[in-house]
Amino acid sequence: MTPKKDLELLLKNKFKLIALDVDGTLINSDHILTSRTLRAIKNVKDTGIKITIATGRHYLSAIRMARKIQINAPLICSDGAIIKDIYSNNTNYHLLPKKTAIDIMRMAMDYDNFKIQVFTKDGKIYAGQSYRATYFKHFLKEPLKHSLRGYFNLMRDFVFIPVKNTGSIQGTIAAIDKSPAKVVVYGNERPDDLKDFINKLAAKYGDKISITSAIENCIDILNGGISKAKGLSMLSEKLGIKREEIITVGDNINDMEMLEYAGLGVAMGNAPERVKNMADYVTDTNDNDGLAKFLEKLNSVQITTEKFYATQTNICQSERC
Repeated sequence: MTPKKDLELLLKNKFKLIALDVDGTLINSDHILTSRTLRAIKNVKDTGIKITIATGRHYLSAIRMARKIQINAPLICSDGAIIKDIYSNNTNYHLLPKKTAIDIMRMAMDYDNFKIQVFTKDGKIYAGQSYRATYFKHFLKEPLKHSLRGYFNLMRDFVFIPVKNTGSIQGTIAAIDKSPAKVVVYGNERPDDLKDFINKLAAKYGDKISITSAIENCIDILNGGISKAKGLSMLSEKLGIKREEIITVGDNINDMEMLEYAGLGVAMGNAPERVKNMADYVTDTNDNDGLAKFLEKLNSVQITTEKFYATQTNICQSERC
């Protein structure tokens, strides 16, 4: 962990934007946003620093949390494939070409254990019989893992968003009528198959696609060059904010590029070692209010950032943005 005196030196910069991951960062393992974290976010915003979310979640899975913390910059979701102003609904899309998505799924058909989700603009397509039943079965296997509030949050954010069940990968291919945000492939219990699949994708598509991960033995496939970092770069350009004026906070593989991109990259204490090694500073875990503790340190050095108003653009036109 970076020594406190070094962090205090870093925090003397005039930061103007903070981008927060959600799962494993903003919320705890029970899928709850603590009152301490919510209060710390409000206090940081009161200094004039903008707050947004950068997540791998679908927009419909991220919007509740974005509203809860009252973000005041456009939301980055689907790992950077979609950037959306939640107040005006102005949106920038950076989608995976339909032809590429279909070919990727055809390649996935060679592996009988793969499960697939496709993130579209309006919801998800699931290559199985019942997306909701799959989630409920998972819950029943670990009935004491979450509190009732945690289960409610999980179901509201993931289970009860629009999902089209197709029954198979072939059915999913037939259901795709437009370019999606990303294709999510679950390798289940055979990680060697997923590694083989990744190698084949890399050999065929190279930098025409981007592959990242936020869940063990699962990959997200996006259009080439798309990532949370790229989404943050495009957003900061629109807002007229320099990269050295940005703080990012995350805990997983799909956060690494944005931790490196920002002027100050903060890893959660629950992050894998490779993510921590990428960061400028490591805070406490998400189950021990690690984000709140960092934000409180940010306020403790009494940042004198002047209140910053983003230039109105075609992506940020609302009064709150």
